Amino acid sequence: MASFELDRSFLNDAFRLMASCPLCHTKYQPQLAKIIAEKDDAYLLHVPCAKCHSAVVAMIFTNAFGMSSVGVLTDLTSDEVMSAQRRFVESDDVLALYQAMKDGSLSRHLV
Repeated sequence: MASFELDRSFLNDAFRLMASCPLCHTKYQPQLAKIIAEKDDAYLLHVPCAKCHSAVVAMIFTNAFGMSSVGVLTDLTSDEVMSAQRRFVESDDVLALYQAMKDGSLSRHLV
């Protein structure tokens, strides 16, 4: 992003799409949002809720037709999101998950 002013303008537009927390319906506070990644005309935003402490990680896309978003509810901090983003899922990871689901051991890992 070129400047802080551009960041704030972008965040204001993004908040028109995501006005409130999907869990507790508290209005988001734009000053708490953080742009954690950007590429071309897409931005990864971490938006924490000041009331229930959940967060939304949203991918915001801009193009000639306007702005759209897709988001995921999470309990991760923005730093944890960035850390997870740097990890790669290998084919062995997929096979291990499949095996754990097949033999029932997956539930032991989720508790």
